[in-house]
Amino acid sequence: MFLDRFIQKAFVSFYKNNNKYKLLIEIIKNNKLIESEKKELDSKKELNELIRDLKEDYPQNYISTVLQNINQGVIPSCNKKSFLKNEIDIENINFICIKNRYSFFVSMYDLVKLKKEYKWNIDFIFPVFAPVDFYAKNKNNYMYVLILNTQITIIAYKENIPIYADISFLEKEEILQNDESEDIELLENIDLEEEISENIEDEADNISLEKSNENLETTDTEFQITKILKESIKDYYENYSDDFLEKIVLLDTIKVGETIKELIEDELLMESEIIQFDLLKTLNELAKGEINV
Repeated sequence: MFLDRFIQKAFVSFYKNNNKYKLLIEIIKNNKLIESEKKELDSKKELNELIRDLKEDYPQNYISTVLQNINQGVIPSCNKKSFLKNEIDIENINFICIKNRYSFFVSMYDLVKLKKEYKWNIDFIFPVFAPVDFYAKNKNNYMYVLILNTQITIIAYKENIPIYADISFLEKEEILQNDESEDIELLENIDLEEEISENIEDEADNISLEKSNENLETTDTEFQITKILKESIKDYYENYSDDFLEKIVLLDTIKVGETIKELIEDELLMESEIIQFDLLKTLNELAKGEINV
């Protein structure tokens, strides 16, 4: 439409983080970004007031957020029979098929509950797996980990399909000083030889999880993430794939620190990479894709 190029559109993404609200406002005109602003708000009241004013200033607006509840997941199929096979009640979920190959699903109850929390309409509510999938470039034997303050989201891919997904919640971070944690093992030793198939048994011979390097100052968040990854990798090999995972990519929104990379590579003997991830920007990009901007 000719007049559409002269209309300013507001794209607003937000999510709740440690009882505060992170927000990104992007103003688009003629498919070009002309203004961008990030905010952190202390209360829902502030958020409601800001959205109310923004809707008055920009009648053409699109608001998006991410569903962070645990009642969601990934199915490597778009066939409803696959949901039934995995004992997922199709009547109580909302799902979206991606490229006719796999699906993300969320609890209908959680979806309705989130919508009722706010006095204005949310145009796009994305499952927490969606921004990870949107970013993921290599989707074969790679594991992606989205790190938020209170949770991590994990997706592992094989042949461009997510075959493993999980959400784990983190406890409050505390700094563990070396002299206060001498008797705390970072990770329990595990033997992966019996937990992955024979074709990668030789590669697993030397994989064991050892005590953390005493020279590393490890935060409780790093400890928790590494422990969760250990458990996820074990589950992955036992129940999902016998192909060796090549790399773990950490999508970091909290600046967790480089120590986590060292822990993963030293303790799990896997290559890793830390990406400073802009979740709000990614949510807006997903929203733009939905309306072809």
